[in-house]
Amino acid sequence: MNKQKVNEVNITSSSETRKAAFAAFNRDVNFKNVALIQEKIQEKGYRVGEPIQVLKAEDAIKRGISYLFDINSKEIPEDEIQNYYLVVDGHHRTFAVLQFNEWATKQGKDIINIPAIEVELIKSESVTEYCNEINFTKKEWSKEDYLNGAASVFPKEELLQRYNELIKSDSKPKGFNLSTLNLIFCNGTGLTKKDLTLLCSGQTHKGVSAKQSIIPSHNLKLGNEFIKICTERGFRQEEITKRYLVTQFNNIQTSHSVEIALKVFENITPDDISNMTNESGKLNERKVIDHFLVMIKRLQ
Repeated sequence: MNKQKVNEVNITSSSETRKAAFAAFNRDVNFKNVALIQEKIQEKGYRVGEPIQVLKAEDAIKRGISYLFDINSKEIPEDEIQNYYLVVDGHHRTFAVLQFNEWATKQGKDIINIPAIEVELIKSESVTEYCNEINFTKKEWSKEDYLNGAASVFPKEELLQRYNELIKSDSKPKGFNLSTLNLIFCNGTGLTKKDLTLLCSGQTHKGVSAKQSIIPSHNLKLGNEFIKICTERGFRQEEITKRYLVTQFNNIQTSHSVEIALKVFENITPDDISNMTNESGKLNERKVIDHFLVMIKRLQ
């Protein structure tokens, strides 16, 4: 029987076997898909003719991926990197094999080493560029995928990391849309899908002369304060992620000042929230607009 820990997955490319590693942008797994793949493996076995695509982990580090994680989401220490392959395509199958191996071990059956093909990146191509291109032939990357990729390429860029923490995804269904994050942190004009695509390829500037920074002007402190105040005032997560509240916040700071906008929000009461909701207890855009006029006048 093939021996290995069931909380790990081994990948074999040519004659070399390593453990599975993941970058931040490809750790968001849809476990419904994983379960379906696992069922097929249990029913028919693993198709050897369907290898996953991998890259030596140390090569991925050289191509701009700053942090790698094992299959248990633990960051891989630098001195262990050479024991891993980065999974660039096939991460759902990798997790399905992990679950199959757990089942097989309990049943006394052989576990699986995943067959893989080691990819070669072209010239200065980044890992996220490659992942983007191969997904064009399958499912086009979403804005969330591009954001994950950009945050992985620029781990020290605070705006990208904060967006990546908050954006809506399969694992964070109550998260924020990209457009709402732009309103909160950039007062409207923020990152676009095209911007994120450029960032995934390692670029930092755009335009004909490449002098305009891709990362827009932003205020992390104010955006975080807005979210904090809304939470403390009693708004639900799904209400804060809507555009209604942040649009009012931005309108007030534009027409009055940031200080007034903060003061208005800090003085919101449960009765105010009730006046902004409909019979179903959900925020109503028209009521939000009308009642904020009342709250502004109340503080003048």
